[in-house]
Amino acid sequence: MLEPADRTVFTEMLRSPPGFRLDRVVSTTYTLDLVALLTLPLSFTLLAGDGVNESGRVDPIALLEALRRYAGRLHVFCESGRIAVPRRGQLLFGYLEQSVIEATAPNGGAFHPKVTVVRYTPDLHDPVWGDDDRPGADAVRYRVLCGTRNLTFDRSWDTMLALDGELATNRKLAYARNRPLSKFIKALPGLAVRAVPEPIAAAIDRVADELLRVQFEPPEGFGRENDDLAFWPIGLDGQEVWPFDAGADRSLDRLLVVSPFVDKTCIDWLKDEAELCALVSRSEELDNIPPSALDGVAARYILANAAEAEPAEQDSPSQQDSTVPATGRPAEDAVEVEPSDLQLRGLHAKLFVADAGWNTRIWTGSANATRAAFSENVEFLVELRGKKSQFGIDTLLGSTEPEDNRSRQIRFRDLLVPYRPPEEAKPVDAAQKKLEEMLEESRRAIVGSKLVARVTETGPAATPVYEVRVEVTVSEAKHLPGDVACTIRPISLSPDHGVPVTALSRMIAKFDSLAFESLTGFWAVNLTAKAGGRQLPCDFVLSLPLDGAPADRQSRLLLAMLSNRERLFRYLLMLLEGPDAALRKLQGNGSGGIWNDSSTFDPFGLPLLEPLLRTLAADPTRLAPVERLVRDLESTDEGKKLLPEEFVTLWASIRSLMPQPQDRAPEETHVST
Repeated sequence: MLEPADRTVFTEMLRSPPGFRLDRVVSTTYTLDLVALLTLPLSFTLLAGDGVNESGRVDPIALLEALRRYAGRLHVFCESGRIAVPRRGQLLFGYLEQSVIEATAPNGGAFHPKVTVVRYTPDLHDPVWGDDDRPGADAVRYRVLCGTRNLTFDRSWDTMLALDGELATNRKLAYARNRPLSKFIKALPGLAVRAVPEPIAAAIDRVADELLRVQFEPPEGFGRENDDLAFWPIGLDGQEVWPFDAGADRSLDRLLVVSPFVDKTCIDWLKDEAELCALVSRSEELDNIPPSALDGVAARYILANAAEAEPAEQDSPSQQDSTVPATGRPAEDAVEVEPSDLQLRGLHAKLFVADAGWNTRIWTGSANATRAAFSENVEFLVELRGKKSQFGIDTLLGSTEPEDNRSRQIRFRDLLVPYRPPEEAKPVDAAQKKLEEMLEESRRAIVGSKLVARVTETGPAATPVYEVRVEVTVSEAKHLPGDVACTIRPISLSPDHGVPVTALSRMIAKFDSLAFESLTGFWAVNLTAKAGGRQLPCDFVLSLPLDGAPADRQSRLLLAMLSNRERLFRYLLMLLEGPDAALRKLQGNGSGGIWNDSSTFDPFGLPLLEPLLRTLAADPTRLAPVERLVRDLESTDEGKKLLPEEFVTLWASIRSLMPQPQDRAPEETHVST
């Protein structure tokens, strides 16, 4: 249980089961890193792993295709004002604007859950299926991931619970234990800062309804009875939710709490339910707890220094050598995978383990052992019930010495050391606390202003530029504290382009003569609080509606990425043969590769004919992404100019031999909203 060596990357847990394809992802997180989200769709495709190299660079063409397939199927709810500012702008961020949905907690706390629900549908053309076991077209599988980490590049110690199940299509009655999970997913659009587009809201509502009829399988070793698995959404409304209520028939004997953040109020609540025999947290948190609140807690632990450092010492993408991109081309032709400046480290897992007779109850998810988690925030926990001998407190914290001289396995207990309280209480830094309160007040004022970016096209039609005005949409003006300086800018522009914000009413900033590539729904806000001769900075990203943006913006983003015919050729080769094979063909045997063979050589002719015909003969459904790309380019005059006449003629012949649309496999396309 909780083996430190048994680590699973979040993206690996999203991969489709054999014979299925990803259809929809609904995810929640407190903080969000846009670069982490940008590269997430790569894990859904057959391109996964091919487009990312060891130095943390991504082939932009592989990433473009992954985003075009899946960005419209990805819906991520995050706490408003908690999106990290990326180190540099990326044109591809434009594909994520409909995927990111900012939310707030109705009870005044934080939107803090870390739940991901994935819907899979069958890929009937996958060779894994035989004639006897091929599922029906309406077969649906679900995976629920309940974690303790955010959708970021954090190097923290976290936990993740994965539950898989199949939709019972012919079942009318709901599984009672799934109602809280369904309620949570159905409530998400109502927590959004702005109205969720109808197609997205409808897709989420469908997921919520189907979850009622999914029979989830608990992890190995846990019971299979209906009461051995429970979902606990917290903070969706004014109703109190307390998952640890022992009750007359479920008395709890002992309780272990693992939580990076703790406070006296919640510790007292938990001690009312059972003997709080062990507490694992951070030293700085335990330092702030009154000693009397820890009376009776026999074991108090923190992570050992080695455990704190181990994840952080591994090279992050930004620390590794980044001189050679995945494509073997110049650095500017690759997307840099680099985390935002602030990353969490150390303990971040949340776990409540209660022994009850011969059994053990385990709660895991987003909630810390704090008053806010259970009275103000939106949180989510999953409860599992199993045998104490397998999953109890002593198993988790007991000795790990081998019984037969075999090399013992590192266990969770090996990461811990006893907590030693400081000899003297650390004085409260009143000035620092004041600065933090000023920044939080400012963040809430800006979020509450519900900003919108209004776009107006100016300049000649041939080379248009844009004026963007950032405006407040609420009637009641918000106010920034007097000693807080604020600037705002589109993330496509560098920090020195930030415009000072002096008041949160009407128009707060204006940007003139922006190029099309600079239009973005993501806006960086920088705050600096000053008090007592000290200052504290803070920055975050807001996702703002682009009112008046060009209607064909998605098509123009595609053209901006496919800026020349070499990139178009790379894209087509990648769709047919994968990124690595495409790179080898482009480079050829010499240094110049295919593009230096001859000025009269046409790479859109013979070099593409062979893979096109091979794919047509082997599996014509794999040509659907090529057809989609050609259709999108043909929809604009600029796209038509990018397509060589020779290729248009070639593709017309191929298109005539392809299956009719009703015979093709469902396409993984971007859903326009």
